[in-house]
Amino acid sequence: MKLAIVTPVLDDWEVLTQLLQDLDRALAPLAASGFSVHLVAVDDGSAQTPDELPVPQGGVIESVELLRLNCNLGHQRAIAIGLSWLVANRTFDAVVVMDADGEDRPDDVRRLIEAHKLKPDHICVARRDQRSEGPLFQIGYRLYRLLFRLLTGQTLPFGNFCLIPRPVAERIIYHDNLWNHLAATILRSRFLVHLEPTARGHRYAGDAKMNPRALVLLGLSAVSVFSDFAVLRTLTASFALSVLTVIGILSTVVIRLFTDLAIPGWATTMVGWLVVVLIQCLVVSVFVLFIVLASRSQRSFIPARHFDDYVLDVRELVSPNP
Repeated sequence: MKLAIVTPVLDDWEVLTQLLQDLDRALAPLAASGFSVHLVAVDDGSAQTPDELPVPQGGVIESVELLRLNCNLGHQRAIAIGLSWLVANRTFDAVVVMDADGEDRPDDVRRLIEAHKLKPDHICVARRDQRSEGPLFQIGYRLYRLLFRLLTGQTLPFGNFCLIPRPVAERIIYHDNLWNHLAATILRSRFLVHLEPTARGHRYAGDAKMNPRALVLLGLSAVSVFSDFAVLRTLTASFALSVLTVIGILSTVVIRLFTDLAIPGWATTMVGWLVVVLIQCLVVSVFVLFIVLASRSQRSFIPARHFDDYVLDVRELVSPNP
């Protein structure tokens, strides 16, 4: 089996070196069966890039290439370009997408490979049953998943760490949503998916780049993949609130004119507030409709066709240890 690995990197060359060593150790038992690894590190606009990296000699890692982008595009788009470039330029049986910082554990790559052998036509994704972040981040992550479900009606129990068979990789790079969020694209595209339970690892060194701001942007990117679902739910909620507002206005008028229950001045104040709510609902509905109509006239970005626009160059980073 020839396995490719795509991992985005931004100035984290120390952790990438550690990842190579841990991958070689974790996958060494597979070497006897002709197993090999080709790793593509996608340099997402780092300030400095190394000329070479130490790779364990005689291990399963056959080659390491550095795919340099001409500007910083962000984690998800770096993955989309890496997958598209790999499909267009290299041969492989399956590709693993993972972070280089150690939070996606190399030991779990082997578990994904074993799952792939049992279900070769499935995308095998790592489901996080245990997490290692602090309590504040975990609260934010749960809120993100709750918001995603409220806006889209879907659940997203996995992230970027996954194994994709080549036939599926050749198709998924034509999904324009891949430019925004890999995991949500897998969910939206209706490919066969196998969930493999894993635990999140600990970062090798430095601070995690997934701060609250990055988490919010990641959540919005995931929701954008299901933008039509979110728009439909927003319009439905706006319509329901408008109906309730009209009912409230009519009820207030009836109480004021035909009963003695109304407090002087209460009806005018209540109707005024309800009219404001009604106008806001109408404005939101019209605004959302205009956004949808405008987006339909825009040309989609297809990673498989446009990835070359962002590739600066490709470098070999193989330097076997003595």
